[in-house]
Amino acid sequence: MQSPNHRRPPNHSYPSASLLSPITKLFLVCSLGFLLGAVTAKATLKTKRTHSHLLAKRKSAPKATAEVSAQADRDHTVFSSKLTEAPESTNCLNVPIREQGPFTVSYMHCNAQAYERDGEAVEITSNFKVPSEMARRFNFWRRIYSVWSKEHYVLHIAEYPEVILSVYDTSRLSAPPIAKDRQIKKFVKSERDSFKKLLLVMHQNRDHEERFTAAMQRIASTMRHITDSNKYLVAATNLRLQRGQRDFIATGLAVAPKYLPSIEAEFERQGVPVEITRLAFVESSFNLKAQSKVGASGVYQIMPATGHQYLRMIDGVDERNDPIKASRAAAKLLRLNYDLTGAWPLAITAYNHGVGGIRRATQAVNSRDIVDLINKYDGNQFGFASKNFYASFLGVLATLQQADRIFPEVPRVAALDFTPVRLSKPASVKEICRKYSTSVADVAQLNPDITHRMIRSGNKLPTGYVIKLPAGASISGRALASNASR
Repeated sequence: MQSPNHRRPPNHSYPSASLLSPITKLFLVCSLGFLLGAVTAKATLKTKRTHSHLLAKRKSAPKATAEVSAQADRDHTVFSSKLTEAPESTNCLNVPIREQGPFTVSYMHCNAQAYERDGEAVEITSNFKVPSEMARRFNFWRRIYSVWSKEHYVLHIAEYPEVILSVYDTSRLSAPPIAKDRQIKKFVKSERDSFKKLLLVMHQNRDHEERFTAAMQRIASTMRHITDSNKYLVAATNLRLQRGQRDFIATGLAVAPKYLPSIEAEFERQGVPVEITRLAFVESSFNLKAQSKVGASGVYQIMPATGHQYLRMIDGVDERNDPIKASRAAAKLLRLNYDLTGAWPLAITAYNHGVGGIRRATQAVNSRDIVDLINKYDGNQFGFASKNFYASFLGVLATLQQADRIFPEVPRVAALDFTPVRLSKPASVKEICRKYSTSVADVAQLNPDITHRMIRSGNKLPTGYVIKLPAGASISGRALASNASR
């Protein structure tokens, strides 16, 4: 006897075939045949199209690769010709090889002497030395900060930053910013795709470099210091564009001297080498209005959590935006990073990556050497920015050591001269200005952490707040403020 769960449904639910009329049966059979025929025809057509598409790709691939190689070889011919005309130099040279519309394409050439020197250890200061293992990466960033402007785009390899494939000068491109960016992206995409194809061919023939074309040999020569057998494949899948930063640094140099003496004094008080004050150039190049998408603010790009821990952040006041006050938070954070990691290269990298992430990284590679972290650690969050943060700092530091030579056009400015006072009771900016016979404009300029809305509203600054007044302001006998150390 069947289980109740397997009882047959009532007959009216599934009509017996014997009850169907002959015409109905014929209609069902024809419909089923038509449906099966349509499905089969569609599958056959799809298979034919896919096969045709694959055949077309296979036939066009050698042609496309040949076209890419031909253009690269033409560029290399021009490059070689210009090298014979160039004067001898112990430095790496930027060699223009092609003008395509508004774009000028250049290759960077380092002769044997310059190439070897790029890989040598460098002493920037007594506290900061570049190990030979990081020298090429350092020299890449040094050039980004000192040679190329924002009109230059450098196509290089993210995994091996020092390997520069081409440089694009866009200064002749005249268009509104959005249209200009669109044209640059379109042009660079074509260039990137061409280099990717070349590098993939080089990978396929890596055991037979005698088959390399002249253009391929040029690329191979820039990568001869890399021992990874898959370096061409890595390069093909890690192409990256870096914009020049020379004018970015020049802009910062026109502002930084106003604040650096006070900032250096703060770093010294916290036991942090004064050279690390130049981290503000990497973060913002002393753009007092710098803000990031994740909430960092000010010249040291202090995150809100760090700001609340070390600074005053209230409605109308954000001390992260005052370079001198922000330096206190930056110095304390860097000192904490050093105490937890035991090395300044790691402490500086932790400023970008987070000290917890750096401690995990050092444990993973069983080393506190920054070179080991860069070369061996493959944590998901330890990407290009984190790997290159310390090298970029060294590049900025070396650039600023020779600022007078590299940036002769930048006017020199004097340090701010001010009198810091601590409020002994709440007071508005306008009230303070009346009491001390100074202008609102001067006080606003000296205290970028106070918002314009706060000044206009007449809301009071809290007791204990340190405000900077123009130098020479007398506070003796006044009830609002008392002397405060800088």
